Amino acid sequence: MKKGFLQELNLLDASLLVVGCIIGAGIFRTPATISTSVHEPFLILLIWLFGGLFSLCGALCYAELASSFPKTGGDYIYLGEAYGRLTGFLFGWTKLFIERTGTIAILAFVFAEYLRFIFHYGEETLKGIASLAILLLTVANIIGVRFGKYVQNCFTLLKVGAILGIILFGILRAPVVPSSWHPFFPETFSLETIQSLGVALIFVLWTYGGWTEASYVAEEVKDPERNLPRAIVFGVLLTMGLYLLVNGVYLYYIPIGEMASDKLVAATAVQKMVGGFGGNLVSLMVAFSAFGALNGYILTGARILYALGEDHPLFGRLAKLHPDFHTPNIALWFNAAIAILLILTKSFEEILTYTTVAISVFFGMAGYSVILLRKKYPDRKRRYKVWGYPVIPLLFILTTLLFILNACLTEPKQSLFGLAIVALGFPLYAISSRMAK
Repeated sequence: MKKGFLQELNLLDASLLVVGCIIGAGIFRTPATISTSVHEPFLILLIWLFGGLFSLCGALCYAELASSFPKTGGDYIYLGEAYGRLTGFLFGWTKLFIERTGTIAILAFVFAEYLRFIFHYGEETLKGIASLAILLLTVANIIGVRFGKYVQNCFTLLKVGAILGIILFGILRAPVVPSSWHPFFPETFSLETIQSLGVALIFVLWTYGGWTEASYVAEEVKDPERNLPRAIVFGVLLTMGLYLLVNGVYLYYIPIGEMASDKLVAATAVQKMVGGFGGNLVSLMVAFSAFGALNGYILTGARILYALGEDHPLFGRLAKLHPDFHTPNIALWFNAAIAILLILTKSFEEILTYTTVAISVFFGMAGYSVILLRKKYPDRKRRYKVWGYPVIPLLFILTTLLFILNACLTEPKQSLFGLAIVALGFPLYAISSRMAK
């Protein structure tokens, strides 16, 4: 009997996994937050283009890393090979206890917000429904409910279909002159403008986040050295095109002044195109899309916690399975508790800011690991090498550093909060290492 993972994912499956993980709920929610910092349509579209190109640079770096180390674990493997066991632990700590739980909380927020478009309830009820969604899916996963690759593909196609529908209806029903596009260009361009773009970039990069997810299932992809790089790059390019077009539609139908106070831009835009029924339909589609993504992140997050518990004694209790259902029930409840705590104590924007800044530290380190690992393993087989080496990795690293610096200057409280939690990983690693000895 063959041991280990089965290679059941082809190029299409891996590509849809990338697209499905990138296109979560962010594109239906973050445009409103971005418009509070940037007020001209040209600059908004420019920052979405820049975010896509930045993500593409990162994707090219990860494509080489994935072809060089086609193992399940993604960043955890690359960072461990380049920097050692401590860095791998810090990444795992940050990914699980900051980025992953933060994403679960954000998806629950978006699910509840789009349901509110239909059922009209208050802020406290919204937090209650978001928390209830996490609890229900946690219980469902404890008793063994899970989605396979076909369900993942269906949810991805549903989300892509919703975006394409918004774009198509937007083009077909568009007035000749969009009154909401005046002024289109900024009257002045100053240091304050650059800082505002930096703040907006936090939300743009979170919305583009997810292009690394295919690397976590590298051993389950057929011919991973060839298919993983293609899936990652194709996924980013397709998503960038969709994001630019759908943001153009949002801006065409919703004036900037209205968008800044409207958290449900997709529903509002479609409502203006085809009436109230269209807005309700899109709201329901986005809510179910967020609900499906929420289930996926709850399921995978608990499995990563389980693996962390197996590797590090400090989290050993998380590596326990339910005696009847054989699922990581303690890890699932742990994830749910942190995510619900975030929902009850922080806003959507606060969660997104501190999680994005914290995880970006490791994205920059992964970019530099391309250079380090070429020197460390010069003879290693690489079926894909990053285009424009070393310019592309260095550009990705520099942009990441500038992004983190700007975020710390413009959003110091949330940025430093995220970095402080990352730093907490150092003493925890020391404690865990001592327990192991």
